[in-house]
Amino acid sequence: MNRIMQISLVTGASSRIGEAISPVLAKRGWLVIGIARSPDKLSEIKKDLKDNFIPLVCDVSQIESINECSKQILEMSLCPSLFFLNAGIAGESAVENPKKFDLKIHEKIMQVNYFGVLGWIEFWEKPCLVNGGANFIATSSINAIFAPPTGSAYSASKAAIAKAFESLQLTYFGTNLRFSVVYPGPVDTAGLKGKLPFTWKPDKMGKCMVDFALSKKSRSEPFFFYRILTRLLRALPARYTMNLLGNLQ
Repeated sequence: MNRIMQISLVTGASSRIGEAISPVLAKRGWLVIGIARSPDKLSEIKKDLKDNFIPLVCDVSQIESINECSKQILEMSLCPSLFFLNAGIAGESAVENPKKFDLKIHEKIMQVNYFGVLGWIEFWEKPCLVNGGANFIATSSINAIFAPPTGSAYSASKAAIAKAFESLQLTYFGTNLRFSVVYPGPVDTAGLKGKLPFTWKPDKMGKCMVDFALSKKSRSEPFFFYRILTRLLRALPARYTMNLLGNLQ
């Protein structure tokens, strides 16, 4: 397998944080395997990043699609050492109806945000162990720490994948596999709901993610304001929490 050039795999590469990560990696000399459902958007990114970007279409909600995509990568004699597992349902798509609980939205979001992350680990565990190791980075959320109203499914999925990675980091301690978690705050993308304070631009978040992945750290909460706010909101009585949330919109 090819380890001459540093190889990374980025899911959700056509939008949001995933899209922001790819150019940062490419500028630092990494070969980026960009994974997304949109071939048109991947083609646009390919035009910009040229030979540093390999676009592959994959639906992470389907384990069979993850496995088939991974087999294509192995057939190219490539084995990533960095996995940015960003693909997920977020923003307006994850907002729930406060007047009617719907179990299906929980099933849909967990299939993508949780199982759609772990599917890559199941396939790549052995190839990466043999090929010198890898760092798997999960994009969690501040909502894994504080779950806001109408976000029970999204918050649960981000908390679940964060706890899974915390356990995997200990399970594989002493091996050449690492498991890291980032808890981003609001990033200024098309899926962001409302106008929240201290929102980061995508390029800033992309650089932060890459810097973190190349460090020795296993956890990052880069948004200082929201690191404090989430703990405060959890501690307050519900009526004060809802008042404060209303003032932040």
